[in-house]
Amino acid sequence: MTNPAPAAVEEQEVSIQPPVVGSHNNYLSDQTNAIRARTIPWEGYQRASLITEEELSQIRQFEKSPSAALNEVWRAGSKYILLFLDLLQKLSRQDTIQNTLVLIDDVLTENEERAQIFYDLAKEKGDPNLPYAPFVKLLQKDDEYIQLKSAKIVTFLILRADPSLPYDPKELFNKIASLLQNSNPSVVDIAVQFLQTLLSVPRYRLIFYQIPGGMASLVDILKKNPPNAQMQYQVIYNFWLLTFIPEIAADLQRKYDIFPTMIEIAKSAIKEKVVRVILSTFVNILTIAPEENMIAMLGNKLLNTCETLSGRKWSDTEISDDLTLMKEELGKSVANLSTFDEYSSEVKSGKLDWSPSHLSEKFWKQNAIRLNEKDYELLRILSRLIAISTDAKVLAVAAHDIGQYVKYCSNGKFAEIGAKTQVMELMTHENADVKYQALIAVQYVGPQVPSEFCATHVSNRVD
Repeated sequence: MTNPAPAAVEEQEVSIQPPVVGSHNNYLSDQTNAIRARTIPWEGYQRASLITEEELSQIRQFEKSPSAALNEVWRAGSKYILLFLDLLQKLSRQDTIQNTLVLIDDVLTENEERAQIFYDLAKEKGDPNLPYAPFVKLLQKDDEYIQLKSAKIVTFLILRADPSLPYDPKELFNKIASLLQNSNPSVVDIAVQFLQTLLSVPRYRLIFYQIPGGMASLVDILKKNPPNAQMQYQVIYNFWLLTFIPEIAADLQRKYDIFPTMIEIAKSAIKEKVVRVILSTFVNILTIAPEENMIAMLGNKLLNTCETLSGRKWSDTEISDDLTLMKEELGKSVANLSTFDEYSSEVKSGKLDWSPSHLSEKFWKQNAIRLNEKDYELLRILSRLIAISTDAKVLAVAAHDIGQYVKYCSNGKFAEIGAKTQVMELMTHENADVKYQALIAVQYVGPQVPSEFCATHVSNRVD
């Protein structure tokens, strides 16, 4: 999908037109063409009384002249639609179900207004399960094509549903969440496009956000194996749509740590549309949930990134406008930040550097005790960074800060939260500065580690 991401935060309803699957991905259409070429033994089904003679005649008429039959669909109302839905209920062979889904998809994609026939049929039958249930049921079939084609049809129908008609998309979202983890990049791409289409409907955004594993799978696409520009755009477009919801805008970075990844993509992106959708997402978040995100934005050096990007020439004026807005808002916050706020934002970002506060004795005398605030939030983050980071500078700074905390806050909970053990493990680290900072930190702990041990190893520091 290549819909532009407008900067206006107020525009929550996004118009996404067919096709549901973009032309850049032929995976589903190639399989569809292969299925069209197959011969289905409809006469055998009729002889076995699985379908009636009238149904066989209708099927053959449709296959012989699809265009004429599609026009007949529009004139005759629900006749063909009812036939196709009955076939899905009565027949169980995968090839037959695949073929029937192709016919149904043809009806819808040839003229999107035919979706109304499905809703008219549901009203005519008085069946609350129509028109979605037959296709939702097929999402559980052990056949990839049936899953994808059924998901496409449900997505198409949902997008054109009367807003007054209730529908719970959880089963569809659960299937999409599963498809996002598929090992086939083409399947993942299709699932991301389904999601783009569905999230254009505001009432479905929070529902997807709460689907177990859904957001994590979407975020992992960006983090685990850096995708191509089109996939970057599509995934972040979904972020943009989601961040119109205040609860999501406030929670997304805290739960999934997407800022560092988006910033790195923005800095290296060649395609302007990728930069545009990233900035549009940041503008949404900054506008809708500033209190929850400002510190993380500053800690991840987003202001610096915006200043760097402003030095490039952009043909898209929305990019320039968003950069101006971001620089103004972030700049105001920097001016109002205390030294401890700056330190806190840096720690929360996980990108530690030897900025002045780390090396200031005055800073630690005044602020060491503040690492106890919010149930030792910053101390726990430093401890976690020591446990998971592979960056030598981050490890050294974190060990140093924990040492300063112990030095100036003797009644802290250094040992209780596990930081002591993690710092001690760094005393044998291969990096000299990491080892040095760990030894200094442990020396402040006191009698738990012999002072001679620390003194011996500290003297071996390589500057």
